Amino acid sequence: MDLFERLQGMKVLLVEDDQWIRDSLRRFFANENCALMAVETGEDALEIIKGNDCDIIITDYRLPGMDGLEFLKRAQRINAPFKKILLTAYMTEAVISEAFRLGVHEFIEKPFSTEDLEEALVRVLEKKIIANGPGPVKTL
Repeated sequence: MDLFERLQGMKVLLVEDDQWIRDSLRRFFANENCALMAVETGEDALEIIKGNDCDIIITDYRLPGMDGLEFLKRAQRINAPFKKILLTAYMTEAVISEAFRLGVHEFIEKPFSTEDLEEALVRVLEKKIIANGPGPVKTL
């Protein structure tokens, strides 16, 4: 099955402060008949997930207000288990370590291409999420 056939009907949220990236990815998903909710800040994203379960959340690390890792930490308290992809141009050991602790499934280093995103999405969809009660989500 094609990646985008698998994504149809799934709720994917993008948290990215760069409007060009948000608009480009929204169009890219729409061209593949898939919906992408896209917001600028972690605060906006938290408002969305309060009323929507998301299957996949793609977030930038550097955001205005709270950073992407803080957003994921708060989102995990609100939403059912979801798959996490972190976009970053700041791939430091501290960021990677905290991201792993939060259960980030994939990293995409900026600048990135749509092919990089597609490959990360394929890998994420192959991973199974196991909810283990309160706390971090484990992946297999």
